[in-house]
Amino acid sequence: MKSLETLILSGCSSLIRFPEIDGKMERLKTLDLSGCYRVESLSDNLQQAKFLEELDWSETTITEPPSFIFKLKNIKILSFNGCKGPSSKLRPNLPSLFKVFQGRRTNPMARMLPLLSCLSSLRELKLRDCNLCEGDIPSDISCLSSLTDLDLSGNNFISIPASLTGLSKLESLELSNCNMCTLGEADIHGLSSLRYLYLRGNNFITIPLALTQLSRLDSLQLSSCMKLKSLPELPTSIKDMRIDDCASLKVVASLSNVSNLVDLDFIRAINCFKLAENIKALTLLKRHLKGFANSRKKFEVIMPGSEIPDWFSQQK
Repeated sequence: MKSLETLILSGCSSLIRFPEIDGKMERLKTLDLSGCYRVESLSDNLQQAKFLEELDWSETTITEPPSFIFKLKNIKILSFNGCKGPSSKLRPNLPSLFKVFQGRRTNPMARMLPLLSCLSSLRELKLRDCNLCEGDIPSDISCLSSLTDLDLSGNNFISIPASLTGLSKLESLELSNCNMCTLGEADIHGLSSLRYLYLRGNNFITIPLALTQLSRLDSLQLSSCMKLKSLPELPTSIKDMRIDDCASLKVVASLSNVSNLVDLDFIRAINCFKLAENIKALTLLKRHLKGFANSRKKFEVIMPGSEIPDWFSQQK
């Protein structure tokens, strides 16, 4: 066990208890228990794994994190994703991870847990499908100074939780399928390093102009936002925009302005029939072909259509 670096038990649906392992596990870096939905707790001897970097106990029956987890200062990837599907019926509803932290001021047991600031090396935090609401994300999360990737998909937020604004190094934020109706003007401004924003399957009608403040944003994904009707001028940094199945979408402000999209590599708008009626995809493509006439840059636009114009065959 002294030489063990990786232990993967994912999908062991009959495993009931993570065993007490004899011997030190000082070199253990990765422990994956995802899908072991009968496991209710972690062994205390895991605190020997002082150099553990990745821990995944997604889709288990662990209801609160053991205190020693937050003493492992080398943790870089922590996954506590909930469960959707057949296996979720075999276990109780997964309570919020962060409710433990919020209750620490009144709950004696919760007060024993160290502050989130102890996870100074954490880079990726995955909390998908955990029944979280906005108040469940504590302000302490801003102490995660190394955090670059945060997945909160499948939870319940009205808008981006205000407590996320302190994550100045965050590069990737996933908030897909969260029933969100707005992003919140003030909330977006603090995410200055954000490059990837995933907002699929939400209830937006429009997106605020504050989105343009994200000057480093490379990828914006809004597919399956069925109520979305319009998009404002987009940041010129965007290279990948996906708006598939946005059935109500009619207006995308910057799509008609070639100068704002000289760096955009990919637009995908499959099944956006209303948008196709208002913005002629072929005209859009022709403008960009002219813009890239002396360039080897690749540009793609995918929108509904039923014709190939004569001028297309003449392009060189």
